[in-house]
Amino acid sequence: MTKTLHHRACHLCEAICGLTIETETQADGSTQIRSIKGDAQDSFSRGHICPKAVALQDIQNDPDRLRHPMRRVGSEWQAIEWDEAFALVAERLSDIQARHGANAVASYQGNPSVHNYGLLTHSNYFLGLLKTRSRFSATSVDQLPHHLVSLQMYGHGFLLPICDIDHTDFMLILGGNPLASNGSIMT
Repeated sequence: MTKTLHHRACHLCEAICGLTIETETQADGSTQIRSIKGDAQDSFSRGHICPKAVALQDIQNDPDRLRHPMRRVGSEWQAIEWDEAFALVAERLSDIQARHGANAVASYQGNPSVHNYGLLTHSNYFLGLLKTRSRFSATSVDQLPHHLVSLQMYGHGFLLPICDIDHTDFMLILGGNPLASNGSIMT
């Protein structure tokens, strides 16, 4: 068994915290994650990570994690090959749009997709082929209200107020931990 340390960045939010991931290669060639910790050498996050980053190990190593496509047949689930899964999805999406219109199919892209180079650069090709206006994202749920308020208050949707922490005597934060998140939009 061989242990290896990897230095990576968490892609789950815009804080992009530094990670130190320890893996172990088994005799059969498989690799298991043994630990995920904050990278103390990361100049930005300085070893801080949130529970989501630590939980990546649990997700990766979960024995119940799906590792191949599944298809429900009656009340049972059966493993199928990737080519069959892609063909089935294409057929079903096409059928739904033919019967109910292009906008009957919606897409939702969560936060990690904007921190993933492959999704960021290539998902628009797929979404363009869907020809649906029903497109939602973490931005449409979480950020657009901020942009609307900024537009109405400051005249432009991208004039987002940022706390002047250096000149603040008291700051009450509800629902956030800027020490762990690197201040979210303050970054």
